[in-house]
Amino acid sequence: MPRLLLPLSCLVAVFGAVGLRDAARAQNDIAVYDDVLESPWENWSWAAVDVTSTAVVHGGTTAIAVTASPWSALSLRHVPFDTTDYGNVTFWINGGPVGGQRLHVTATLGDAGQSIGVDVPVLAAGTWQQVSIPLAALGAAGAANFTGFWIQEWTGADQPTFYVDDVALSRSVPVTPPPPLDHGMALYDDVFAEGWQNWSWATIDAANTSPVSSGTSSLAVRAGPFTALAFHHAAVDVSMFGNLTFWLNPGKQGGQILTVRALLSGVLIEPGVTLGPLVVDPNNAWTKVTLPLSALGVAHKTDLTDIWVMETSGADHSANPFYIDDMRLELAPPPARVNVTVDGAHERRTVDPRMFGINAAIWDGAFNTSTTAALLTEADNQALRFPGGSASDVYHWQTNMSEGETFQWATNLDAFGHIATATKARVFITANYGSGSPEEAAAEVRYANRTKNYDFKYWEIGNENYGTWETDKNTRAHDPVTYATRFKDYVAQMKAIDRSIKIGAVVVVDEDSFANYPDESAVNPRTGAKHQGWNAVMLATLARLGVTPDYVIYHRYEQGPGGESDSFLLSSARTWANDAASIRQILNDYLGPNAKRVEIICTENNSVFSDPGKQTTSLVNGLFMADSVGNILQTEFSGLFWWDLRNGTVAGNHNPALYGWRLFGDYGIVNATTPAGPADRYPSFYVYKLLKHYARGGERVVTAASDYSGIGAYAVRDRRTHTLNLLLINKHPTAALPVHIAVGGFKVARSAEVFTYGISQDEAARTGTGSPDVARSTAAISGATFTWTPAPYSATVIRLETADRHGEHDDDDRDDRDDRR
Repeated sequence: MPRLLLPLSCLVAVFGAVGLRDAARAQNDIAVYDDVLESPWENWSWAAVDVTSTAVVHGGTTAIAVTASPWSALSLRHVPFDTTDYGNVTFWINGGPVGGQRLHVTATLGDAGQSIGVDVPVLAAGTWQQVSIPLAALGAAGAANFTGFWIQEWTGADQPTFYVDDVALSRSVPVTPPPPLDHGMALYDDVFAEGWQNWSWATIDAANTSPVSSGTSSLAVRAGPFTALAFHHAAVDVSMFGNLTFWLNPGKQGGQILTVRALLSGVLIEPGVTLGPLVVDPNNAWTKVTLPLSALGVAHKTDLTDIWVMETSGADHSANPFYIDDMRLELAPPPARVNVTVDGAHERRTVDPRMFGINAAIWDGAFNTSTTAALLTEADNQALRFPGGSASDVYHWQTNMSEGETFQWATNLDAFGHIATATKARVFITANYGSGSPEEAAAEVRYANRTKNYDFKYWEIGNENYGTWETDKNTRAHDPVTYATRFKDYVAQMKAIDRSIKIGAVVVVDEDSFANYPDESAVNPRTGAKHQGWNAVMLATLARLGVTPDYVIYHRYEQGPGGESDSFLLSSARTWANDAASIRQILNDYLGPNAKRVEIICTENNSVFSDPGKQTTSLVNGLFMADSVGNILQTEFSGLFWWDLRNGTVAGNHNPALYGWRLFGDYGIVNATTPAGPADRYPSFYVYKLLKHYARGGERVVTAASDYSGIGAYAVRDRRTHTLNLLLINKHPTAALPVHIAVGGFKVARSAEVFTYGISQDEAARTGTGSPDVARSTAAISGATFTWTPAPYSATVIRLETADRHGEHDDDDRDDRDDRR
């Protein structure tokens, strides 16, 4: 039993009972419980708790029912985060039919209960009261390791059931605007920043506190002969950057000779720029160094991976450190004019409607509601995936429970099926591989497609089963041979129920990643090289077994948590073509002629692979979504699913250098509030909605090109509506860029419809002034060449009509096949 705490009273604000749900939370509040326990909050209670009680509800459909024995508690736990921006714990509480409970609230820091707490006034019977407790009263204000709180029985006696609902952490300060956007991309700013890693082979103190140029830390470098301070990153497109800058201090003695070098895709570019011998200046210890990227041989390159600051005299300066601070890539001035060309006659592929899919999840308590149906319809969503990522490998659909658990999830297969069929979505179901069986999956096919007639067409066997983070109860976990062998059994039993379904296998992007077992390998039939990675061994085993998947499943996240960079994210989607080519080559190599009938589908895509921070709820993530769609449509990928519809807010991890005003992360495109207000929809929702004016299936992708990487330009031709739809993404944070557009192969009418989403709409959601929705207007067009000036950080769809609609012929259009489920 936890240590008992002394009561502290009179710090609780209590408001009268209400008959209707209170107003929506402030935009930056963190939801704890709102019909469901929001991810990643967890129930750590040692009282008897029902988190899906419908007996007494304040708002929505459910509340938390608590039946407390002596000194027991409702305990809600979060991964540790910083409460600096939060002021109060708020919740609604009801004494139930009896009332009279005496309760005490305690915060936990690092999962340890604090020595101070707050008494809740004696609960009245049958009455809802709002309680708001300052975190300062709980000893948790400005705490770096806040992990939650308890609502504890405080008399030492059994208590009648009481109810708690609409729990949140409220903001302590007003919602603030986004940060200024002139910083470029930081390599070091008190810490290694924006995904840059320390790959040095000199001796480095990355948290040196004296001397510093600004902030709290600098890099102290003790360099032996030909050693280096080395920065490494996944390939960065530096087309928009002009200079590398940093502040340099030679230390007490100076004399070092340093050469700054850059690497492209890991290949050293010579000769670099030499600095020194460094001279100590007693009047100015720090000097700003500005190096044009052209001097480093990397200007306008798309694959900068490393920056070295190397000792090149051959002398040993390990006892004579020098210091570097505030290293960054600075944006170059944008061009006076950007040129975009469109060839409406050069058709590359037909847009597959499965390119516009969203992941749904078993933990989404608001999924089976009219709000969800309305949101999906409003956005013209085309496809849904269920039951949700890694949860798929522990989820048992018959019981709606996870392996080893006793609680049921908020959304079961029928609840999902209700919304999926109501919105006419094409459906992807992930069968449980990690703790399930082919028999269980076959039974799910029988129930879904024979008993319920849902006609779910696409089925995946497991989720990221190559990764050790995934549940896998097989004797050899995460084993590609075991996976392929069992995949054959899944296919046989599932297709015995319904021959029309399509079944997919999980893959990665290359032949060498996830070499989980050193005793397994495969020889590439084309190259003769031996590989031990997941793809090589798994596909070679499938070929040996005579099994060919209908499609392969690929997941793509651009960044790791804590290493988010707005500029990197907005340039990262350009490599979709590389992924498509790599996966196709591997399929061809190992599956031979059968590979030509295997589709490639991405069923998860977002900006960061775990611990979502403020970037996920920012405008930048929405622009990234649009750029991802624009780029993947240039490839053979058949589908793209965003992760996800609703996921849950995550406090903390809000790097002030990132754009955005929501100081929390959330993979979802909306939060759980129902109905969803303007600020409950994140920019990714609005951009997803904007894209329905660009494409949703059946259009033809045509050639479009921009001569500046800060403008993404993509185009499709829709012969059904006689339009050419142009998508422009302005990735520059501050500049409205005049874009000169030249259209060929399409007779342009004199007017166009224009749809935009950008900073002004995002600010309207923040301030409550103006419309936060996609803006719609008409524009006069001068002809086949015209100029459009998209605002900074914006996405625009220009729908150009043909000047001679009656001259168009649509008899070669493909029908939108009836495979919507």
